[in-house]
Amino acid sequence: MTHCNFLSGATHRALILAAHLLVPATTLAAQSVVESEISKDPDLTLANEPLVRVGMLDGPMEYLFGNVAGAIRLQDGSLVVADEQSYNVCKFDATGQHVWTSGRQGQGPGEYRGLRLLRNCPGAEITVFDWSLDRITELDPDGNVTEVNSLTEAGVNPYQRPACSPTGDLVFTGWADAEFESTRAEDERYRWETALEWVTGDSVVTLRSGIPGAERFAYPGGSGPVTWGRNIVFAVVATGVWYGSADDYQLEHVDWTGRVTRVARWAGPDLEVRSEHLDRYLRAYLARYDTPSERRAFERERWPGIRDDLPGRFPAYESDGLLALSDGSLWVTTFEWRAPANELHLLDRSGVWVSRLTLPARSALLDAGPDWVLLLERGEFDEQSVAVYELVAGGEPGKHQP
Repeated sequence: MTHCNFLSGATHRALILAAHLLVPATTLAAQSVVESEISKDPDLTLANEPLVRVGMLDGPMEYLFGNVAGAIRLQDGSLVVADEQSYNVCKFDATGQHVWTSGRQGQGPGEYRGLRLLRNCPGAEITVFDWSLDRITELDPDGNVTEVNSLTEAGVNPYQRPACSPTGDLVFTGWADAEFESTRAEDERYRWETALEWVTGDSVVTLRSGIPGAERFAYPGGSGPVTWGRNIVFAVVATGVWYGSADDYQLEHVDWTGRVTRVARWAGPDLEVRSEHLDRYLRAYLARYDTPSERRAFERERWPGIRDDLPGRFPAYESDGLLALSDGSLWVTTFEWRAPANELHLLDRSGVWVSRLTLPARSALLDAGPDWVLLLERGEFDEQSVAVYELVAGGEPGKHQP
């Protein structure tokens, strides 16, 4: 069985530093640039009813989700759901029947403090990334723990969810240097330069450096993400890694030697923040208050400062908005607050904009295949469920569905 490979401990820190020198940080010219003014094929829509849905407002505990942090669909059609409120990983068969529940809060094997599921990891159908403990846990098809690897001991500190390479190694981007963050002035907004890193064997190789990372702001004793801020996104395919900075509708493909081989550009929605966006954001805040007097006080006292801190342009896509399919094509989720419903763009393996899919309000993409998507859905009372939908062609190329 192939497992994710990690550095064994502090003795390999020198190897990490040396490996950074294997790929030059100089700008490399792309072999080709692909530009798409409109999508090539008609828009896609969801089938009227899901193939399977799991989750409900009231019922047996195994079907009640508190905070779905991810879900994947396995080859046999079964679903694996990670719930960060209960610290559980649950499996359901292709008909939606509960099979098993694994995990609880804690720091021991099979215990978690943060949950994210990794996709397409060779040799381990179910791979969990604990972002709080910085470690990887592998489960067998029955929910038993088969492997636990500490990333901290390996000197690997991912800023966001890592991804598995075709060989089972990890690709990740790291946090900013601690010394750099410590020198930020209070309330300063900043965006550090990050790198795409690849854990391979007993070393970490830098595939690409000098990439704009996350936008954050400093506060006493720490930092946090900027509201509507940009962040690097990346997705692993067989030929390398697609990545983008969310400044615009552009992605670059870097191969496993660190060479940029392709740039994909397409004409996504306008990114300017307009009054209707601010009004919708204000309404979301006001909905948290029970009385008219509380809403008036918020709008008078707090809203001007919040509004003035918002950027003038949206990120082009969500910070976790790049999802690769087995054939090398990509789903890109445009930034959620730009529109009431998420708009997804499908790029083929060469970077051509193929089609578009608009999701229903209060739903988000979790996993996908060539002709289906797995969505997180929220009901009237904020109850959560996951559902698999087949994709149906409809509409005209480059045209929105009503």
